[in-house]
Amino acid sequence: MEQVYDYVSLAAACGEKPSFSTLVTERFYNDLMAEIDEYNKRQKTDIRPVSIRKVIVTNHDIDEQNLYFDALVNCVLNDSGIEKPITMIVDAYCDLNEEFKAVHTRCAGPMWKGFRSIAVLPDDLIPIISKKDIDAIAFRMSNALNPRVSTCGALLRPCQAVKGLGLTVEDVHFDSDGEILAKIFFEDARTMVIDPQTGIRHIIPVSAGTILVNTPVGKVPDERIRNNTIMHECIHWMLHRPAFLLAKLWNHEYSAIACRRASSNSQSRQWTAIDRMEWQANALAPRILMPNWATQLFASGWLRRYSWLSPILRMEKTIDQLSRQFNVSRQLAKIRMEELGYEDAKAAFSYYDKRKHTISFENAVKEFARNKSFQEALASGVYAYVDNCFVVRDSKYICRDDTGALHLTPYAKAHLAECSLAFASRRVNRGMQYGMLRYNVEDEEFIAGSSFDPVLYAKQTQTVMSIMAKLPTSFAETLCAHMKRKGITVEQLAERSWLSVRNISRYRNTPYMSISLPTVICLCVGLKLHPILAGDLIRKAGYYLTNSPEQGAYQMLILTMTNNSIPECNEYLAKAGVQPLGSPE
Repeated sequence: MEQVYDYVSLAAACGEKPSFSTLVTERFYNDLMAEIDEYNKRQKTDIRPVSIRKVIVTNHDIDEQNLYFDALVNCVLNDSGIEKPITMIVDAYCDLNEEFKAVHTRCAGPMWKGFRSIAVLPDDLIPIISKKDIDAIAFRMSNALNPRVSTCGALLRPCQAVKGLGLTVEDVHFDSDGEILAKIFFEDARTMVIDPQTGIRHIIPVSAGTILVNTPVGKVPDERIRNNTIMHECIHWMLHRPAFLLAKLWNHEYSAIACRRASSNSQSRQWTAIDRMEWQANALAPRILMPNWATQLFASGWLRRYSWLSPILRMEKTIDQLSRQFNVSRQLAKIRMEELGYEDAKAAFSYYDKRKHTISFENAVKEFARNKSFQEALASGVYAYVDNCFVVRDSKYICRDDTGALHLTPYAKAHLAECSLAFASRRVNRGMQYGMLRYNVEDEEFIAGSSFDPVLYAKQTQTVMSIMAKLPTSFAETLCAHMKRKGITVEQLAERSWLSVRNISRYRNTPYMSISLPTVICLCVGLKLHPILAGDLIRKAGYYLTNSPEQGAYQMLILTMTNNSIPECNEYLAKAGVQPLGSPE
């Protein structure tokens, strides 16, 4: 079989999903068959290979950087002229330092009765780790790098992990914005850094196994954050290098796409392979730096020492001490205490939470698509999107300027926590062509229950429902009813909705005509309909909005921006990459 070494050929011929079985079949078929030929010569048998039935990864040796596997080959045994089916096992391994360019066969033999080979890695080479196994795996990884972890109860430090894995850490300045914390390179590469003396960017070579920590000139890095970052990258090297190198063979431009830390608000989002890798690194690093037994031991001691304080203050003092004890950030120590079941840890330092009340329209659309709680909050119709805030629809908080544009009132700006929804900042991780990098940028995530006024919701709902009860059942009649209720003429609606007078007249007088979704939204904006009433009009036009990028942006408009003008709405749609509404006539 022809061996394939071209990057594009594997993806084009074998599908887009990286597969170790496919790689072995396409690239190393001849090598495996040669081992069976050697077996024939030694044993003086006549075994003819037919096809590779299965490839099972049996071991990932982190120290030697080898990936061992068994290839089960369907063969035919010619025994005195009688052909019998037989399965041969070829024991082989790949040296990861060779980046899957070669295979090393060790032996071959017939599969015996009762043979069972347990796969330690799935076909995409990304480890499968369940939540219940995280602590045990963290302990095994710590012990593999430092045997004193199990024999003497020692703690594994990042410097020990780096040394044990043969990695190198370099402090260089490569991101002037401070958004990137570190990079780890799985392959030899070249990367851009900033000269500390001149500030000029230049390219330097970087060897595989190098962790670059972004260290701006004149700034002392926070060692506690640095420790977690280095351990995070060490875990990627230990667990995910095979998967990364495999994926590179399918796409030489491969990079680890942005991965959001999993949360209760995004359970419905489909996880990608990169999400799994980031979740594993994010979950294991804190447990290696702060093992269960050690955290509980020191925490109990400090909690007793501060027993005379209030529960919350006692917990805050204890978390600060743990942060110093393990040389980790306060936030990481707080998270570990929450994971270990300390209830007071949830309320500790709550005023330090990175909460914000502003969010860009494009990020709000993304959050809306994945967050059911956010969808429910906006579906209430209580909030309008004004000045990048989701603020309560009330004249106390929203006003119009001389041009008619909506803005927050001075009172609202000074009391955002009172009148607008809140979002938590979450750190996200991204990747690059030759490895992975750890970003310091933050992603906004809606905080369920923030600033929701049930009294206002009940008042608005009661008014809207009384209007809904009097509306006709057809689209045309409902449109006429809204125009009559608001005292709007066809000409006025045409000006506000950027639709023609002729078309609006047709929509009013044709009972069952076809109308596009953007046109219905133009009418909702032109009529300044309440979100619940806008949703009703859209359904009567025969549409049910989904959470796709385009329709998600439309949902945001009808739920929070129907009081805006069409040009204002189009400005936000452009930011989300959605076609504008209507056309001025």
